[in-house]
Amino acid sequence: MRGVRRFAALVAATLLALAALPAGAASKEPRLALVIANGSYANFPALGATHSDGDRVAAALTTTGFQDAAGGKVTARRDLTLAQMTAAVAAFRAKLAAAGPEAFGVLYFSGHGAALGSYGDVMLLPVDAGAGMTAEAERLTRAALTRGLLSSGARNLLIVLDMCRSVVDVPPPAAGSDPAVLATAVAGRGGTVGSKGLARIVRDGPGAARPDQGYLVAYSTSADQVAFDDGVFSKVLAEEIRRPQQSIADALKRTSDRVALKPGRYFQKPTFDYGLQGAPPCFVSCDGNAEGRFYDCANCPWMRVVPAGSAMLGSPATEAKRGGDEKAPREVVFARPFAMGVYEVTAAEWAACVRDKACRGIAGWAKENPNPLIPAAGLSYEDAQAFVAWLSVQSGLAYRLPTEDEWEYAARGGAGTVFPWGDAIQPSDANYDQTESYRGGGTAPYRGYPEAVNAYPPNGFGLYQMAGNVWELTQGCDDASCRARVVRGGSFQSTPWELRAANRMGVGAAKRRDDAGLRVVRDLAADEAG
Repeated sequence: MRGVRRFAALVAATLLALAALPAGAASKEPRLALVIANGSYANFPALGATHSDGDRVAAALTTTGFQDAAGGKVTARRDLTLAQMTAAVAAFRAKLAAAGPEAFGVLYFSGHGAALGSYGDVMLLPVDAGAGMTAEAERLTRAALTRGLLSSGARNLLIVLDMCRSVVDVPPPAAGSDPAVLATAVAGRGGTVGSKGLARIVRDGPGAARPDQGYLVAYSTSADQVAFDDGVFSKVLAEEIRRPQQSIADALKRTSDRVALKPGRYFQKPTFDYGLQGAPPCFVSCDGNAEGRFYDCANCPWMRVVPAGSAMLGSPATEAKRGGDEKAPREVVFARPFAMGVYEVTAAEWAACVRDKACRGIAGWAKENPNPLIPAAGLSYEDAQAFVAWLSVQSGLAYRLPTEDEWEYAARGGAGTVFPWGDAIQPSDANYDQTESYRGGGTAPYRGYPEAVNAYPPNGFGLYQMAGNVWELTQGCDDASCRARVVRGGSFQSTPWELRAANRMGVGAAKRRDDAGLRVVRDLAADEAG
């Protein structure tokens, strides 16, 4: 189905969250949707899955309280011409304006698209696209749609452009030029058979009608990758629209991660760009634990600010099962907050790095469990360094591994106890070798595999599974030459005492352990630190 560049291409889901709804509360605002599914093209290959794409997304929106722009349940409009598409969009804008400033609108399009210019805009193509097109078609670029629908005054707007394109080397046409030039170029140099797509035009970015407006643009595949006309993206998206306890940002990221792990001949990793302001709204209900989370790019992990402060790090000599290499208790001050991954890096997030050939492939536990929230494992320190370097390029921000002190401070989450939750450990607290007991704690049968990164409650800083599941690589050195690096937190294979917050273990920098993963950190800019 589609091929994308980082900020332009396929399924472009554009969320414009103007003063979004508070997390944790179900929305009560007027909800309107326009769904367009074009498959029977006059001058381009027919698309077989788009009608089904539109029907399943329309049904999902209806179940979450959206009404069609024309009234009643949401219904997919099929095979619209240029005149019909522009009229439908204009009517949708008018309905949003009439619904008032609390309105939440969704525009979903499945069909052929034109990705225009090296880092430019995308155009929705009507079924009569071709030699008969006029400059009026430029109203169907993502930027034009965004500006036009934002001007309705709707509080929240999500635009999903489920379309792919083949990138062709044509110069960006001047404003007002005949789009037939583009159509002709694409017809002669089209992309992969069975995909939806064309080329690109550089256009102005979306403009907010109010200062509190924001946007999110999601694409059904990544830069310069092809997505196919097989309905995979829309199936996952429809399921995530119906999923409770997550915001729109959660739903789109989870969609991206799930699609990336789908088995098949071709790899497809949806991505997106965004400029959200405040907490995004939710399709069904919001997760009360999600407040304060953020991510810097589609492939970036969820992050949370770890507050400035001080803590007693290390362990006293009297702590049961204390290791000989652990430091004595000392107060460590963190003068500035920093951002840390809410979760361990997931298999889906790692797969995006593999797709870009920046990370090596890993056998991973995801083959046995396709849950996108399974942690990436089987990693070395060198592997982790490759990932954070790639993530820094993707986000334009400097990601890194945590120092040992940062890791322990974050892991304790404000607690001064052996574990983040207290001085004892039970099987319900974390994923470890539960056949062993610590200080009289309970036992359970051995599991022997990593679980989803959100499988246990968060600590006091809102971070999940800082103890157990997989060992987490740090910048710490275990010898003077740094040939061995320090991992912290224990794993699903670890004894319960290895999950103590002060525990540390050295591992060769190039050694790969099947129970070792990572969690990322980045420093905050002055305006982010509060």
